[in-house]
Formats: sequence, structure tokens, C-alpha cells
Amino acid sequence: MLMLHRGDTVSHVARTLCSTRSSIGRWINWFTLSGVEGLKSLPSGRGRRWLFEHICALLHELVKHSPGDFGYQRSRWSTELLAIKIRDVTDCPLHSSTIRQWLPAAGLVW
Repeated sequence: MLMLHRGDTVSHVARTLCSTRSSIGRWINWFTLSGVEGLKSLPSGRGRRWLFEHICALLHELVKHSPGDFGYQRSRWSTELLAIKIRDVTDCPLHSSTIRQWLPAAGLVW
């Protein structure tokens, strides 16, 4: 924005910042609409699709039992097995890597 205010062209700013003119145009639009707030970064990633609190409560209940209590032959839970059981109970197709990320946030040591 400062380069544009100084009088540099959009093409020159784009070349200097190794960006495209359309990106500079977007930044100009965001600045015009919202000022400096429009240029601030948005949070990374996308929002959660499932209610984290409900899944955490279910995780806490599941780990109170062994997989054998549910008819599995394993003696310990794995994130893959937790994902399968959560999918059976809630019909939410959570991936085991998602559960692996959520375990520390749920206060469960893995």
C-alpha cells in the first residue's frame, strides 16, 4: 500500500513483491473496503466440521473401557480403532489423524 501511495504502478509493485497484479488488486480492494483490518491475515485452515466438545466427551468415555469391551480383539486403543468406533456411534467419518490431533486438546495423553 505504501508503494502504491508513493506512486508506483500496480505492475511495479507486483514485480517487486514477486506477486501477481490480481493479488495486488485484491489487496487494494480489501484495503479500500476495510482499511488496515482488511489486510490482516485470516486464521489458517478451515473450521471444524464436527462438534469438538461432543467428540471429546465420547473419547473420554471410550478410553474408560478397553476395546475388548466392544468386541474387538485388541487390548489397547489405537487412533484407527477410536476412529472406527466414533464412526459407528456418531456416523461422523473422522480420520485417525484428526483424532491424533484432538487427543492432547481433549486432555488425553497418547
